[in-house]
Amino acid sequence: MKKNENINSLQALAEQSAEMKNLLVRISAVAAQINLHGWAEANAGNISVDVSSLLGSEQGASKDWYLVSRSGSRYRDLAADPLSVLLLVSPSEPARGDGSQSSEWGCHLKLQQAARSRACGSKVVLHAHPDEIILLSQLDLFQNQESLNRALREALPEMSIFFPRGVQPVKSAPPGSGELAELSFQALGDHNVLIWQGHGILALGRDPDHALDQIEVVAKAARLLLGRFFLTNIAK
Repeated sequence: MKKNENINSLQALAEQSAEMKNLLVRISAVAAQINLHGWAEANAGNISVDVSSLLGSEQGASKDWYLVSRSGSRYRDLAADPLSVLLLVSPSEPARGDGSQSSEWGCHLKLQQAARSRACGSKVVLHAHPDEIILLSQLDLFQNQESLNRALREALPEMSIFFPRGVQPVKSAPPGSGELAELSFQALGDHNVLIWQGHGILALGRDPDHALDQIEVVAKAARLLLGRFFLTNIAK
């Protein structure tokens, strides 16, 4: 990548870096899949990607750079034209691009920094609103992490393979709030998936596809679990 004091645009970065260009392609593909799943009503959900290693120190004083979806943006727009939806953000500098970052950016940043500190290789934080996961979070068993994960493993044994430490429930807090960000940070520990009560799911992944894989697995387990509850009640 050419040395430059300022990052003029994501388009220029994509033209200079094949890795950045491929990342944008994968973000677009994942956004399209989330939209097809019906997990992103209106402007629901958001994404952030740590791209510090792609930009390098020549791009500014800060070494921390993130691609973040704009406030009010839709996954279907991200799928169609990622350059129009994503902002390049550094915690120490104004966002590069039109608009402001997602209202959940404060939470994303806390989790991105936690992922970096534990050196787990996660660079993507992906948030979506699967119906089955939101419904699951309203059941009594959601209040107990052990009970929740046991039920999910019983519904889909592959949960043990994908999530040997389980998934982590996070109690309800206003979307985009500092309270939700702090609750999420405290809950994360060595987990990769958080379920926000009544709100949706948030996954950390090595790349956009890995993050989506994890959401798909938990969503399937939730569907099977809810289906079993339904069949059990019908049988009664």
